Amino acid sequence: MAKVSDAHLAARRRSIVVAACGVFSRKGVENATMAEIASEAGLSPGALYRYFENKEQLANSCMSENASDIEEQWKRVPDVATDPLLEFLELSRKTFATLNNPDERTHTLLMLEHIVMAVRQDDSELALRDGFEKTRDGISQRLALAKANGQLPKGLDPKLAAGALFSFYLGARISKAIDHSIDSDGQVEQILGLLRAVSPSVRS
Repeated sequence: MAKVSDAHLAARRRSIVVAACGVFSRKGVENATMAEIASEAGLSPGALYRYFENKEQLANSCMSENASDIEEQWKRVPDVATDPLLEFLELSRKTFATLNNPDERTHTLLMLEHIVMAVRQDDSELALRDGFEKTRDGISQRLALAKANGQLPKGLDPKLAAGALFSFYLGARISKAIDHSIDSDGQVEQILGLLRAVSPSVRS
């Protein structure tokens, strides 16, 4: 029997994750079954267990594989050679632009499912928390550098501001999932406009 290639295994695993994301977003993680996911992926239930031990592991894979390249950019240590506030403005626009992608509603529903399940189980080690904290830290680092450069008011607390901005993003993401016609790009421009108002040296 010919050995199955790593590329084939990776593609099969990815197809299972895509199918699971679709089922989870429609039915919720708790109500979805492995049999339904297998049917969506065009596989037998037994085939799923060759890749994932259980539904919870598959749900976690859905969340981790939906992490975008932009999220990873936020988590990187900012380059001190660049303009930190300008980088913040550009990354913010790119982040909110992703909310216009059709797949983002599914990703938002999966995120909410994950949060609800963890809260119900009183899970103090919420898997999403680490990702959220790293993103907030990335925002805070850029704001702190901009403050040190004299681009932001001296009274600004970068950590608190980063928390507020991240909360605004989560709220915008949920609102967009409820009503896709919401102009989230316009909303973030209003917030960025406030920063530009106190940062006259920043290009728009």
